[in-house]
Amino acid sequence: MTRIYCRTPSTGYPENLVLVDVPATLTTIPGADAPDYSVPDPSNQYEVRDPLDPTRAILPGQIFFLTPLSIVNKTGTEESLTVILLQEDGTVVNFGTAVVPAYDTAYMPLNGRSLLKRDPIVANGDRLQVQATAPAAFDVWTAADLSPASQNIGVYIP
Repeated sequence: MTRIYCRTPSTGYPENLVLVDVPATLTTIPGADAPDYSVPDPSNQYEVRDPLDPTRAILPGQIFFLTPLSIVNKTGTEESLTVILLQEDGTVVNFGTAVVPAYDTAYMPLNGRSLLKRDPIVANGDRLQVQATAPAAFDVWTAADLSPASQNIGVYIP
């Protein structure tokens, strides 16, 4: 059996990311904005410091999607929903547009993808945004794991 040794327990946690009544403008799904982490670092091992506490460092974070994005059309007509990734540098990546029949559900394959927050200086990391063709036509949800970026979890070889 393979064993992974860590200096600290995992700080990742699963989260349901839900947006009810998706608007007809690009909107970030609540919680689908990659965070960064303030971690104890009294030995000053990391260069970027927490401006609110100099004994702590700021490390990159990530959101790892566990499930597809569920897109539920609540109306009696066919509607479309666009899904984009707005990267922290402003680059827009179009994941696609789902055309969903009346009272039906579509799925956008997000599982296995990550949103990242690499730069501690910028306010926002990568963000998952959606836009409906008609306001309040859709509810969307996905499950994700929020955690420090994997290179910072503290894995070591004994």
